[in-house]
Amino acid sequence: MSFPIRVYTLSYQISGRFASNEAFLTWLNNPQKQTLDLAEAHILVLDPQAKLERVAQPLVTVPKGQIVAISMSTPEGEALLTLPARAELAVLYTPRYVIQGYLHPSGDMPLSNLLNVIGGTFVPVTHAQLHAVVPTREISGDTARLIMVNRAFIDCYHPRV
Repeated sequence: MSFPIRVYTLSYQISGRFASNEAFLTWLNNPQKQTLDLAEAHILVLDPQAKLERVAQPLVTVPKGQIVAISMSTPEGEALLTLPARAELAVLYTPRYVIQGYLHPSGDMPLSNLLNVIGGTFVPVTHAQLHAVVPTREISGDTARLIMVNRAFIDCYHPRV
């Protein structure tokens, strides 16, 4: 399986192809898998003051604990996940980004219970927009049909009213 993804860390945006014999969601929720390999990778330094701007490498390995979010904007990526039909517009705050998009609580569960109920390290957000909260180099593609946000980097969240 191979499809394009974009990985956001606190310092970098890394675009490349996820290529693995293992299913993406299996990797994503497996605590034994501590890294993500991206083929045909392009690394963008987010600090606008940095002397180094971009690097391209045939293969880049990213420690999973450093990943703030993973963006998937292709049918292959989106098809990996089945979400509850209910969608509630929310705002999530992370150290570098404010992310606005739809969270998908099941049934009549209050949005505030979402992190207590869903398992795994990453929280799915659909139709997401990323907004930088610290000085950040201009990045293209700061919207995604599906973004998986690392719960460890969510400082707080609330419904968008």
